[in-house]
Amino acid sequence: MTDRRAAYGTLLVGMVAFGGTWPAGKVAADHVTPAVVAVSRFATAAVLLWVWARLSGRPVPRPRRADLPLVLALGATVVFAYNLFFLYGVRHSTAADGSVLVPGLIPVATALLVWAVRGERPPRRAQLGLAVAFAGLVLVASPTGGVGSDRVLGDVLFVGAAISWSVYTLAGRRATAQYGSVSANVYATAAGTVLLLPVTFLGGGWAPLLHAPAGALAGIAYLSVAGTVLGFVAFYEGVRLIGAARASSFALLVPIFGVLSSVLVLHEPLRATLALGGAIVICGLWLAESRREEPRARAASINS
Repeated sequence: MTDRRAAYGTLLVGMVAFGGTWPAGKVAADHVTPAVVAVSRFATAAVLLWVWARLSGRPVPRPRRADLPLVLALGATVVFAYNLFFLYGVRHSTAADGSVLVPGLIPVATALLVWAVRGERPPRRAQLGLAVAFAGLVLVASPTGGVGSDRVLGDVLFVGAAISWSVYTLAGRRATAQYGSVSANVYATAAGTVLLLPVTFLGGGWAPLLHAPAGALAGIAYLSVAGTVLGFVAFYEGVRLIGAARASSFALLVPIFGVLSSVLVLHEPLRATLALGGAIVICGLWLAESRREEPRARAASINS
Protein backbone atom coordinates (compact mmCIF):
# COMPACT_ATOMS: atom_id res chain seq x y z
CA MET A 1 0.00 0.00 0.00
CA THR A 2 2.87 2.38 0.85
CA ASP A 3 4.58 1.68 -2.48
CA ARG A 4 1.30 2.19 -4.31
CA ARG A 5 0.66 5.55 -2.66
CA ALA A 6 4.23 6.64 -3.33
CA ALA A 7 3.87 5.57 -6.97
CA TYR A 8 0.58 7.42 -7.41
CA GLY A 9 2.02 10.59 -5.90
CA THR A 10 5.18 10.34 -8.00
CA LEU A 11 3.25 9.70 -11.21
CA LEU A 12 0.92 12.60 -10.46
CA VAL A 13 3.93 14.90 -10.15
CA GLY A 14 5.28 13.57 -13.45
CA MET A 15 2.01 14.13 -15.31
CA VAL A 16 1.72 17.68 -13.95
CA ALA A 17 5.29 18.28 -15.17
CA PHE A 18 4.49 16.91 -18.63
CA GLY A 19 1.27 18.93 -18.85
CA GLY A 20 3.13 22.13 -18.05
CA THR A 21 5.38 21.74 -21.09
CA TRP A 22 2.63 23.14 -23.32
CA PRO A 23 2.38 26.68 -21.90
CA ALA A 24 6.12 26.67 -21.18
CA GLY A 25 6.88 25.71 -24.77
CA LYS A 26 4.58 28.40 -26.16
CA VAL A 27 6.10 31.16 -24.00
CA ALA A 28 9.61 30.09 -24.99
CA ALA A 29 8.91 29.57 -28.72
CA ASP A 30 7.12 32.92 -29.04
CA HIS A 31 10.40 34.71 -28.23
CA VAL A 32 13.21 32.28 -29.14
CA THR A 33 13.80 30.25 -32.31
CA PRO A 34 12.20 26.82 -31.73
CA ALA A 35 15.39 24.93 -32.66
CA VAL A 36 17.35 26.98 -30.11
CA VAL A 37 14.70 26.26 -27.48
CA ALA A 38 14.96 22.53 -28.23
CA VAL A 39 18.77 22.45 -28.16
CA SER A 40 18.88 24.41 -24.90
CA ARG A 41 16.28 22.06 -23.43
CA PHE A 42 17.88 18.78 -24.38
CA ALA A 43 21.54 19.70 -23.95
CA THR A 44 20.68 20.55 -20.35
CA ALA A 45 18.44 17.51 -19.93
CA ALA A 46 21.05 15.10 -21.33
CA VAL A 47 23.59 16.26 -18.76
CA LEU A 48 21.10 16.13 -15.89
CA LEU A 49 19.86 12.66 -16.88
CA TRP A 50 23.44 11.42 -17.10
CA VAL A 51 24.19 12.84 -13.62
CA TRP A 52 20.99 11.29 -12.24
CA ALA A 53 21.91 7.94 -13.76
CA ARG A 54 25.34 8.02 -12.13
CA LEU A 55 23.98 9.06 -8.73
CA SER A 56 21.26 6.41 -8.83
CA GLY A 57 23.73 3.66 -9.66
CA ARG A 58 22.62 3.28 -13.27
CA PRO A 59 25.74 4.08 -15.30
CA VAL A 60 25.23 4.92 -18.97
CA PRO A 61 27.60 2.85 -21.12
CA ARG A 62 28.94 4.14 -24.40
CA PRO A 63 26.92 2.92 -27.38
CA ARG A 64 28.73 0.63 -29.77
CA ARG A 65 29.44 1.79 -33.30
CA ALA A 66 26.91 -0.74 -34.59
CA ASP A 67 24.25 0.92 -32.40
CA LEU A 68 24.68 4.41 -33.90
CA PRO A 69 21.89 4.06 -36.52
CA LEU A 70 19.40 3.19 -33.77
CA VAL A 71 20.65 6.03 -31.56
CA LEU A 72 20.31 8.47 -34.45
CA ALA A 73 16.79 7.17 -35.11
CA LEU A 74 15.85 7.91 -31.48
CA GLY A 75 17.24 11.42 -31.64
CA ALA A 76 15.76 12.15 -35.07
CA THR A 77 12.23 11.23 -34.00
CA VAL A 78 11.61 12.04 -30.34
CA VAL A 79 13.92 15.07 -30.13
CA PHE A 80 14.55 16.55 -33.59
CA ALA A 81 11.26 16.04 -35.44
CA TYR A 82 8.90 15.99 -32.44
CA ASN A 83 10.21 19.20 -30.91
CA LEU A 84 10.26 21.18 -34.14
CA PHE A 85 6.65 20.16 -34.80
CA PHE A 86 5.71 20.83 -31.16
CA LEU A 87 7.38 24.23 -30.84
CA TYR A 88 6.36 25.57 -34.24
CA GLY A 89 2.88 24.21 -33.55
CA VAL A 90 2.45 26.24 -30.36
CA ARG A 91 3.66 29.31 -32.23
CA HIS A 92 0.63 29.08 -34.51
CA SER A 93 -2.05 27.33 -32.44
CA THR A 94 -2.98 27.31 -28.77
CA ALA A 95 -1.08 25.31 -26.17
CA ALA A 96 -4.41 23.87 -25.00
CA ASP A 97 -5.08 22.44 -28.47
CA GLY A 98 -1.67 20.79 -28.54
CA SER A 99 -2.00 19.36 -25.05
CA VAL A 100 -5.06 17.40 -26.21
CA LEU A 101 -4.28 16.68 -29.86
CA VAL A 102 -0.76 15.30 -29.43
CA PRO A 103 -1.31 12.96 -26.43
CA GLY A 104 -4.61 11.90 -27.98
CA LEU A 105 -3.20 11.22 -31.43
CA ILE A 106 -0.09 9.32 -30.30
CA PRO A 107 -1.95 6.11 -29.27
CA VAL A 108 -4.07 6.22 -32.44
CA ALA A 109 -1.09 6.75 -34.75
CA THR A 110 1.00 4.17 -32.88
CA ALA A 111 -1.72 1.51 -33.13
CA LEU A 112 -2.08 2.12 -36.87
CA LEU A 113 1.68 2.08 -37.37
CA VAL A 114 2.17 -1.15 -35.43
CA TRP A 115 -0.73 -2.69 -37.38
CA ALA A 116 0.80 -1.65 -40.71
CA VAL A 117 4.42 -2.55 -39.92
CA ARG A 118 4.08 -5.59 -37.67
CA GLY A 119 0.61 -6.83 -38.49
CA GLU A 120 -0.44 -6.53 -34.82
CA ARG A 121 -4.12 -5.71 -35.04
CA PRO A 122 -5.59 -4.02 -31.94
CA PRO A 123 -8.40 -5.91 -30.13
CA ARG A 124 -11.94 -4.78 -30.89
CA ARG A 125 -12.24 -2.95 -27.56
CA ALA A 126 -9.07 -1.01 -28.36
CA GLN A 127 -10.29 -0.22 -31.87
CA LEU A 128 -13.54 1.14 -30.45
CA GLY A 129 -11.69 3.22 -27.86
CA LEU A 130 -9.30 4.66 -30.44
CA ALA A 131 -12.21 5.49 -32.74
CA VAL A 132 -13.94 7.34 -29.90
CA ALA A 133 -10.71 9.20 -29.09
CA PHE A 134 -10.28 10.18 -32.74
CA ALA A 135 -13.82 11.58 -32.82
CA GLY A 136 -12.95 13.71 -29.81
CA LEU A 137 -9.79 14.93 -31.53
CA VAL A 138 -11.77 16.03 -34.56
CA LEU A 139 -14.06 18.00 -32.26
CA VAL A 140 -11.06 19.64 -30.55
CA ALA A 141 -9.54 20.66 -33.89
CA SER A 142 -12.94 22.05 -35.07
CA PRO A 143 -12.13 21.89 -38.79
CA THR A 144 -15.29 23.83 -39.69
CA GLY A 145 -16.54 27.20 -38.58
CA GLY A 146 -14.59 30.34 -37.76
CA VAL A 147 -11.16 28.77 -37.37
CA GLY A 148 -8.18 30.91 -38.43
CA SER A 149 -5.69 29.50 -40.92
CA ASP A 150 -2.86 30.09 -38.45
CA ARG A 151 -4.45 27.78 -35.89
CA VAL A 152 -5.16 25.16 -38.56
CA LEU A 153 -1.45 25.20 -39.47
CA GLY A 154 -0.52 24.77 -35.80
CA ASP A 155 -2.90 21.84 -35.39
CA VAL A 156 -1.46 20.19 -38.52
CA LEU A 157 2.00 20.56 -37.00
CA PHE A 158 0.70 18.86 -33.85
CA VAL A 159 -0.31 15.90 -36.04
CA GLY A 160 3.31 15.77 -37.25
CA ALA A 161 4.49 15.76 -33.64
CA ALA A 162 2.24 12.83 -32.79
CA ILE A 163 3.40 10.83 -35.82
CA SER A 164 7.06 11.53 -34.93
CA TRP A 165 6.50 10.19 -31.41
CA SER A 166 4.72 7.14 -32.78
CA VAL A 167 7.66 6.29 -35.04
CA TYR A 168 9.94 6.74 -32.04
CA THR A 169 7.77 4.29 -30.08
CA LEU A 170 8.75 1.46 -32.43
CA ALA A 171 12.46 2.28 -32.27
CA GLY A 172 12.20 2.99 -28.55
CA ARG A 173 10.96 -0.53 -27.78
CA ARG A 174 14.10 -2.04 -29.22
CA ALA A 175 16.36 0.58 -27.65
CA THR A 176 14.81 0.21 -24.19
CA ALA A 177 15.13 -3.57 -24.37
CA GLN A 178 18.76 -3.27 -25.47
CA TYR A 179 20.07 -0.38 -23.35
CA GLY A 180 17.48 0.16 -20.61
CA SER A 181 15.17 3.17 -20.33
CA VAL A 182 17.72 5.53 -18.74
CA SER A 183 20.49 4.95 -21.29
CA ALA A 184 18.03 5.05 -24.20
CA ASN A 185 16.76 8.48 -23.13
CA VAL A 186 20.27 9.85 -22.58
CA TYR A 187 21.25 8.65 -26.06
CA ALA A 188 18.10 10.12 -27.61
CA THR A 189 18.53 13.55 -26.01
CA ALA A 190 22.23 13.74 -26.90
CA ALA A 191 21.76 12.59 -30.51
CA GLY A 192 18.76 14.84 -31.05
CA THR A 193 20.68 17.84 -29.74
CA VAL A 194 23.50 17.23 -32.23
CA LEU A 195 20.99 16.89 -35.09
CA LEU A 196 19.25 20.12 -34.11
CA LEU A 197 22.43 22.23 -33.89
CA PRO A 198 22.64 23.14 -37.62
CA VAL A 199 18.98 24.21 -37.60
CA THR A 200 19.60 26.69 -34.76
CA PHE A 201 21.44 29.02 -37.15
CA LEU A 202 18.32 29.50 -39.30
CA GLY A 203 15.46 31.92 -38.72
CA GLY A 204 17.29 34.37 -36.48
CA GLY A 205 19.71 31.92 -34.90
CA TRP A 206 20.78 32.38 -31.31
CA ALA A 207 20.41 36.17 -31.21
CA PRO A 208 16.82 36.13 -29.85
CA LEU A 209 17.99 34.06 -26.88
CA LEU A 210 20.30 36.88 -25.79
CA HIS A 211 17.39 39.33 -25.67
CA ALA A 212 14.67 36.96 -24.53
CA PRO A 213 12.48 38.08 -21.61
CA ALA A 214 12.66 36.32 -18.27
CA GLY A 215 9.45 34.41 -19.00
CA ALA A 216 10.93 32.78 -22.10
CA LEU A 217 14.09 31.78 -20.22
CA ALA A 218 11.95 30.37 -17.43
CA GLY A 219 10.00 28.42 -20.05
CA ILE A 220 13.20 26.86 -21.40
CA ALA A 221 14.35 26.04 -17.86
CA TYR A 222 10.98 24.42 -17.14
CA LEU A 223 11.15 22.33 -20.33
CA SER A 224 14.64 21.13 -19.39
CA VAL A 225 14.31 20.43 -15.68
CA ALA A 226 10.62 19.74 -15.05
CA GLY A 227 9.25 18.80 -18.45
CA THR A 228 12.07 16.41 -19.33
CA VAL A 229 14.15 15.29 -16.35
CA LEU A 230 11.56 15.44 -13.54
CA GLY A 231 8.83 14.00 -15.75
CA PHE A 232 11.06 11.16 -16.92
CA VAL A 233 12.39 10.29 -13.46
CA ALA A 234 8.90 10.44 -11.89
CA PHE A 235 7.37 8.25 -14.59
CA TYR A 236 10.03 5.54 -14.42
CA GLU A 237 9.96 5.57 -10.63
CA GLY A 238 6.23 4.90 -10.92
CA VAL A 239 6.92 2.09 -13.39
CA ARG A 240 9.38 0.58 -10.91
CA LEU A 241 6.83 0.62 -8.10
CA ILE A 242 3.61 -0.50 -9.81
CA GLY A 243 4.58 -1.71 -13.29
CA ALA A 244 4.41 -0.26 -16.79
CA ALA A 245 0.73 -1.04 -17.51
CA ARG A 246 -0.64 0.80 -14.47
CA ALA A 247 1.86 3.65 -14.74
CA SER A 248 1.06 4.22 -18.43
CA SER A 249 -2.59 4.83 -17.60
CA PHE A 250 -1.56 8.03 -15.80
CA ALA A 251 -0.73 9.51 -19.22
CA LEU A 252 -4.47 10.18 -19.52
CA LEU A 253 -3.91 13.03 -17.04
CA VAL A 254 -1.51 14.92 -19.34
CA PRO A 255 -4.24 16.54 -21.48
CA ILE A 256 -6.11 17.61 -18.34
CA PHE A 257 -3.08 19.27 -16.77
CA GLY A 258 -2.02 20.65 -20.16
CA VAL A 259 -5.35 22.40 -20.70
CA LEU A 260 -5.56 23.64 -17.10
CA SER A 261 -2.03 25.06 -17.15
CA SER A 262 -2.62 26.71 -20.55
CA VAL A 263 -5.81 28.36 -19.27
CA LEU A 264 -4.25 29.44 -15.96
CA VAL A 265 -0.81 30.51 -17.19
CA LEU A 266 -1.56 31.81 -20.69
CA HIS A 267 -5.21 32.78 -20.10
CA GLU A 268 -6.23 30.84 -23.19
CA PRO A 269 -10.01 30.46 -23.62
CA LEU A 270 -11.54 27.18 -22.55
CA ARG A 271 -13.68 26.57 -25.63
CA ALA A 272 -16.69 24.31 -25.32
CA THR A 273 -15.40 22.12 -28.18
CA LEU A 274 -12.04 21.80 -26.44
CA ALA A 275 -13.57 20.74 -23.12
CA LEU A 276 -16.07 18.33 -24.65
CA GLY A 277 -13.64 16.95 -27.21
CA GLY A 278 -10.94 16.51 -24.57
CA ALA A 279 -13.33 14.58 -22.35
CA ILE A 280 -14.26 12.31 -25.27
CA VAL A 281 -10.56 11.74 -26.05
CA ILE A 282 -9.80 10.73 -22.46
CA CYS A 283 -12.80 8.36 -22.36
CA GLY A 284 -11.74 6.78 -25.64
CA LEU A 285 -8.14 6.31 -24.53
CA TRP A 286 -9.29 4.84 -21.22
CA LEU A 287 -11.47 2.38 -23.13
CA ALA A 288 -8.54 1.46 -25.39
CA GLU A 289 -6.02 1.10 -22.58
CA SER A 290 -8.26 -0.67 -20.03
CA ARG A 291 -7.94 -3.90 -22.00
CA ARG A 292 -4.52 -4.32 -20.39
CA GLU A 293 -6.14 -4.89 -17.02
CA GLU A 294 -8.51 -7.62 -18.24
CA PRO A 295 -6.02 -10.53 -18.29
CA ARG A 296 -4.67 -9.54 -14.91
CA ALA A 297 -8.17 -9.39 -13.36
CA ARG A 298 -9.13 -12.72 -14.95
CA ALA A 299 -5.96 -14.36 -13.64
CA ALA A 300 -6.61 -12.98 -10.16
CA SER A 301 -10.15 -14.39 -10.14
CA ILE A 302 -8.82 -17.80 -11.20
CA ASN A 303 -6.12 -17.78 -8.51
CA SER A 304 -8.62 -16.81 -5.81
